[in-house]
Amino acid sequence: MKTIMRNLFIAAGLFFAVNVSAQEAAPAAKVSDFHVGDTIVIKKDHERYLTGEKMSKWVYNVEHTIQQVRGKRFPEGILIRGIYSWVGPDDIVNKTTHPAAAAAEQAAKQQAEEDAKKAAEEEEARRAAAKKAHQDSIQAAQEEAARQDSIATAAAAATAAETARQDSIAQAETARQDSIAQAAEEQQKDSIRQAERDSLLQAFYNKQEDPAYVITRELKPNSECDRFTIGLRGGVASLLQDMDQTFKDGKWNVGFDVMLDLQYAHYWKKFGKKMQYGLIVGVGAGFARSHVSGAVNDQFRINTSEGPIEYTVTSDKVKEYDGQIQVEVPLMFSMIHENGFFLNLGPRFTLPVYDVYNQSINKPEINAMLYPEEVPVKNELVTGVVKDDQAESTGKWNASKLNIMLGAEIGYEFTFKNHNSLGIGVYGNYSLYSLYKKNDQSSSIIDIAEAPSSGKNAVVTVIPATDAYGKGVGYFDVGLKLAYHFNWWKEVIK
Repeated sequence: MKTIMRNLFIAAGLFFAVNVSAQEAAPAAKVSDFHVGDTIVIKKDHERYLTGEKMSKWVYNVEHTIQQVRGKRFPEGILIRGIYSWVGPDDIVNKTTHPAAAAAEQAAKQQAEEDAKKAAEEEEARRAAAKKAHQDSIQAAQEEAARQDSIATAAAAATAAETARQDSIAQAETARQDSIAQAAEEQQKDSIRQAERDSLLQAFYNKQEDPAYVITRELKPNSECDRFTIGLRGGVASLLQDMDQTFKDGKWNVGFDVMLDLQYAHYWKKFGKKMQYGLIVGVGAGFARSHVSGAVNDQFRINTSEGPIEYTVTSDKVKEYDGQIQVEVPLMFSMIHENGFFLNLGPRFTLPVYDVYNQSINKPEINAMLYPEEVPVKNELVTGVVKDDQAESTGKWNASKLNIMLGAEIGYEFTFKNHNSLGIGVYGNYSLYSLYKKNDQSSSIIDIAEAPSSGKNAVVTVIPATDAYGKGVGYFDVGLKLAYHFNWWKEVIK
């Protein structure tokens, strides 16, 4: 690590020294020093255009050509071809008239990159040596552990042999006792069956209809059961997963959902007298909502009869709430322990039946650049205007037509004297597959719906920030569940 830091400091020093040399080589520039067609490079310590917009990283250390010197909006500005943005004379170096300064700028960047690469290679070599030493120590410890295990295994084998001998003696005695008990039980059953046959035969001979002469048996609940459930659940949920590229720096916020469930289940006999297994089907309905927030800084271009117009769209804050009323159809495998604990697991098929959004945008602004004149324009006839009723909009968003989720529920049930029960637990669902097909949308949240024409204002619209569902993170919800179960246990003769 010390080697890396030393190399980085050396690289930084070289970069600073070369950069100072470059600055000394280029005297204070004036607009008159530059001409249309000159080749220039942008200085690395300048970050914004004269319009206030931040420069992208790719514009540095690249040769550019001057398109225009001085303009109506920027009398002391220089327009760069290809970027079509204005810079000041102190922001650039004229490679045509000061090649040494431009070369120094490029040399500083290359030297810094080479020093950083060398430092990274040295650190990688050091880590490889440390990893090999660590692996050698692990191998030595494993060999010693294997030797100790062989000694312990021999001792354990002797102990196991003696334990097996004692167990065989105990098992033989247990088998003898079981055979005696089984014989006694069979003898008792035979005597009961004989008494029943004698009683029925006596009742037949006496031709009596009195129920007292009918042999009855005690009834008990069987493990097989039919169940109808009314449940209510609620918790946190997510609808927003894939936002438009113009809103990629936005923040996704978790929301909530509330659902009412009506379910039918059938449970089969217990296995091992501990656990019951069943299948749950039904239908649920409820509402889910979440939202996204962030800012917009976007550019796009449209073509008009008078030439192309490049738009720059900005806004301080955008917030959108998305919600949907949805229907769910579960098909879940269920397990209930005799102590009351339960686990339900399986797919849920979600069908959104109504989806809406509510969006607000603070301080929207639209600027335009008219080509081929390359003149900035701020006129409602060209740029349009976003009014208050457009900055706050509502409508339907593009939701999934079918969403398949994997659901899980776990909790505990309280059984009442009437054989019904009350269950409480937690649930969670996660989207596995969605039939949603993404539709093409505008490249900006604020859009020019209709291009300007002679004497006619441009028409500005506001569109949703969300343009997909069930993708990326996927739909999910998690929360608490409360359910009341009506149970119908089948009965058999004991």
